[in-house]
Amino acid sequence: MTRILLGCGGLAALTGCTSTLTGNEGNFQFHYVTDDAFTDFNKPIAVGALLDVYVTEVGSSSPIDLSGASVDDTAVLDVVDFAANIVTLEGMGDGTALVSVEGAVSGGETLTDSVNMLSSVPEVLVLNHTCTTGADAAWLVGQRLWLPWEMEMENGQPVIGYGYYPAAFSDGTAALSDSDSGAVYLAIDTASVGTAELVSAIDSTTLSASVVEASAIDGVADPVAFVLEDIDVGDTNAFYALPMVGELTVCQAKTDKVVESLTPSICTVTDSDPDDTASLEEWGWFDVTGVAEGTCEFSVTYTAGNGGQGATETFTYPIEP
Repeated sequence: MTRILLGCGGLAALTGCTSTLTGNEGNFQFHYVTDDAFTDFNKPIAVGALLDVYVTEVGSSSPIDLSGASVDDTAVLDVVDFAANIVTLEGMGDGTALVSVEGAVSGGETLTDSVNMLSSVPEVLVLNHTCTTGADAAWLVGQRLWLPWEMEMENGQPVIGYGYYPAAFSDGTAALSDSDSGAVYLAIDTASVGTAELVSAIDSTTLSASVVEASAIDGVADPVAFVLEDIDVGDTNAFYALPMVGELTVCQAKTDKVVESLTPSICTVTDSDPDDTASLEEWGWFDVTGVAEGTCEFSVTYTAGNGGQGATETFTYPIEP
């Protein structure tokens, strides 16, 4: 698990990876941000979704000052807008269309170029929790979460785009909403305690979680240590420990925790969660610094747990010389 929720470039680094293709005339390069098969440019845009395509000059990679953009088959793709060096396309129907642009290069000359692009109705929706590979997890009520998701064709080909979210919650306890993360994550708001089930509109996929109050937290999962070999004296390494409700891990739990070194002569332990509850980062982070050789013992307490009395677990990690 990375410090940021997973994706090609991470949730908070949404420049991400790009798919790039040189145009048919060899004058421009066409790029779009993606976390799916970024070496393959020809992924279909979902029907009903948008995609921002960036246009740059071949060689210098300088942005093109676009003066025109069009599509030869608006039943497949349509130009929603173009400005500066960005063309926004919308998937309209299954098929292939030629996207043509014109614009000024860095030397001032106006050139043209084109690229063939696809649009398809997605056939498969993939939904996942961020804190477990299993089917069961918990979420805290009254919070915004970001869920990784993918649209695909039945053969596994990724389908891309943002603004089209083919899923809804079955019981009304949480609502889908747009987020700055575009197509990489679904933003959801947990509205009430209970079971929230996200249901796909394009296949039989579902994803469910128990929505709970922070006071229901009754344990702490074993920390994940981001240590390549070991922690030596003077080293500082990141750790990650999520709260538990029974056997369920609580994903993206933005609730206060306290970390404490129980062996300060061996190690120091410092909380490193972001101060901003609107941060897109997963919470649960802290740092362990080696002070002297020995066994570092530390505690992690989620203060709202156990009805406000706090849920505490202790852990150990070796500090090497």
